[in-house]
Amino acid sequence: MTTEPTAKAGSPAQAYAEQPMGLRERKKLKAMNHIQRVALDLFDEHGYANVTIERIAAEAEVSPSSIYRYFGTKEQVILWDVYDPIAIQAFDDELAGSDPVTALQSVIGDMVDVMTRNGEEELARRRMGYAMTEPSVRAGMDRQAAEAEVAIRQLLAKHSGRDPGDLELRATTAAIIAAFMTAIAYWHDTGYRDSLRDVIETALKVISRGLRLD
Repeated sequence: MTTEPTAKAGSPAQAYAEQPMGLRERKKLKAMNHIQRVALDLFDEHGYANVTIERIAAEAEVSPSSIYRYFGTKEQVILWDVYDPIAIQAFDDELAGSDPVTALQSVIGDMVDVMTRNGEEELARRRMGYAMTEPSVRAGMDRQAAEAEVAIRQLLAKHSGRDPGDLELRATTAAIIAAFMTAIAYWHDTGYRDSLRDVIETALKVISRGLRLD
């Protein structure tokens, strides 16, 4: 079972991951992790299309309304990631002293390290398998990417003093998100042979060196 996320000492990710959690929040995260793993087991056994929210709820011993309240949709049961809000907070902090690509590389590196130490690489591969092969889950991931692009652009505007609608900000955030999504797809398509951290860093380096190929 996934534990509360922790990150390397001294990193912004650690500072946010180690913020005290109330009992209610800890119970919520524990329940969401349990439901996600139960759902993946059912999808693996019966096929994604053949498993309903009601079936997941029965197997996880929760109510269907709890799943809808926690995740909203069946797609989000797969796409939900406990580290997402931590990464956004840490990225905001990193931007105070780094350029966008360097800041993102640092945060993603921290998050992947945490995931590895918590033994969650296999969980990430299982989730990514459905995100890459199930059209509705892929559509949900694309929507998440669009939302992340807006969030990143707003943070860049905050730290640069530019308008969020600035063309250069739009181009920068679009390139960052495209590189990230391409890296995720590559990781899946190559059978996860390279580490997720190396794949994402390589994709982001293409942007940092001005889109010139080595």
